Amino acid sequence: MARKKLLIAAVVVGLIAASLVYMHGQKVQEEKDQLVADSVDVVVAATDVPSGSSLDEQNVTTQSVPQRFLPANPLMASDINIYLGQTVSQDIEAGSMILTSDFAVSDGARTLAGRVPTHERAMTLSVDAISGVGGMLQAGDRVDILGTFPVGRQDELIPEASGGESIGYVTMSLLQNVTLLAVGQQLSDHARGGERRVGSGYSHVTMAMTPDEAELMVIAQTRGDLTLLLRNREDLDTVPVTRRTLREVLEELDVINRERTERVVQGPPPCPPGQSRQANGECQRDLEIIR
Repeated sequence: MARKKLLIAAVVVGLIAASLVYMHGQKVQEEKDQLVADSVDVVVAATDVPSGSSLDEQNVTTQSVPQRFLPANPLMASDINIYLGQTVSQDIEAGSMILTSDFAVSDGARTLAGRVPTHERAMTLSVDAISGVGGMLQAGDRVDILGTFPVGRQDELIPEASGGESIGYVTMSLLQNVTLLAVGQQLSDHARGGERRVGSGYSHVTMAMTPDEAELMVIAQTRGDLTLLLRNREDLDTVPVTRRTLREVLEELDVINRERTERVVQGPPPCPPGQSRQANGECQRDLEIIR
């Protein structure tokens, strides 16, 4: 009888212990999920960066860090293009988080002039609700710029359905991967512990480009309409520049829609090793908590 009681007691104690272990595991998982959900991408030194040298793409990488562990002035991944080419004012060791205070121009970077990369210029373009991505652009975003222009060649014209004069247009990518320095009056601003403000209500955007690119934009504005295409902040690739006429678009509608259907069925490409796709569809580095 005594052995039976001891066995029952052991089983009860085991169940209690298992329950406690399970509850502890759930709590740890919840803490991990909370840390991942609150993480932001910051810039980390990929190599040693000596004082007085310029920061370039080979010097840096990005890392997802929970907001509670951030210092007061981290360099956010979304703002990296503003600081590339700038001079660091102190030694930065490989693996260290890069801070905005590490730059000799950190005070100047609070103004628009201080945010313009070396050898580039700031240029402002007018946008509306359509060409400006529905008022959802933010300073620090990167965009492609499409230009649409009228054409007059006979083989590119489409007869009007009403029997009026034939029309024709051509669309092409003018610039790719252009950084927005400001949206309306809002400069790039990423407050710790919160989301960047959406620049709704703006009628113009200011972006960084070379003098040659600025000349292209000025003449393009006088001859046609410009449209901005918002890029994923992790997407730095460019595609070959092509031109597509209105006639070609109408003739290739079936092909375009078939390719879109196949792409939707296949889903997004897999995340790189060490990263997993989050609920918002973005790939983020896996976070491991070691106690």
